[in-house]
Amino acid sequence: MRKISKRELIHYSFLIILAMILWKVIHLSPKISPDIYPYLNSISPELVRQCVKDKDTLTSVSYEDLLAIRSTVPEKEAQVLIDQLRTNVPFSSLTCGNISKDRFKAVHRHRQILRENPYYYPNRYLFPVHGEIWYEDSYGADREGGKRRHEGTDIFGKEGTPIISSCGGIIEQLGWNRLGGERVGVRGDDGNYYYYAHLQYISPHLVQGNRIEAGEVIGGMGHTGDALTTPDHLHFGIELPNGQWINPYPFLAVWQLWEDEQAS
Repeated sequence: MRKISKRELIHYSFLIILAMILWKVIHLSPKISPDIYPYLNSISPELVRQCVKDKDTLTSVSYEDLLAIRSTVPEKEAQVLIDQLRTNVPFSSLTCGNISKDRFKAVHRHRQILRENPYYYPNRYLFPVHGEIWYEDSYGADREGGKRRHEGTDIFGKEGTPIISSCGGIIEQLGWNRLGGERVGVRGDDGNYYYYAHLQYISPHLVQGNRIEAGEVIGGMGHTGDALTTPDHLHFGIELPNGQWINPYPFLAVWQLWEDEQAS
């Protein structure tokens, strides 16, 4: 067996270190701007609905422009900007008038957030439960005596109530785990991970690694895993590509709004 020279050893060590650096760069979690989700969570479902409704009459004003303006500045000041857009002034050419520079800058930033994160676009995402349900904002609540925090929203209903995929994507996880019981994890087309847990059953047509479309049945509502002693419910969670779990409640409220309007 040939003995490796000192020069070769240094060369190989360099290659190993370089490979480790490249691996870390490739697998770095994407950075998520800290202002995105506090802003999105501050928008009420009623404001979203009103902006979508008004968009039908304000044909020269886009939905995200309208929502960005109304969610950032008071009504009187917002109307000044909206009137400019109605005369076909490009958003980038708006003049702030009496609006402070900081608030005017925030309008532009919020418009960018809405365009890059289309959670509130009508029917882009679907409410994950079909049937009579109730739920509240329980994100961050204590679990296991404070050992961990609740990282989702519990949607309660009757056992077996159909659970559907809120968006299209790839099925990453399928089957049993200790906390979630029968669960399905979908890597959405937007890059987020959508987690459906405590299912009574998983639809037999689902295959890990296969594609699933928005509206496809995932399974039925149940109380498996650590929900064995609780009423039947779906634990619905959203994990960002950087591993951060966010509060899905504001999005669910808007998605349910679209569903209710379609049913009426």
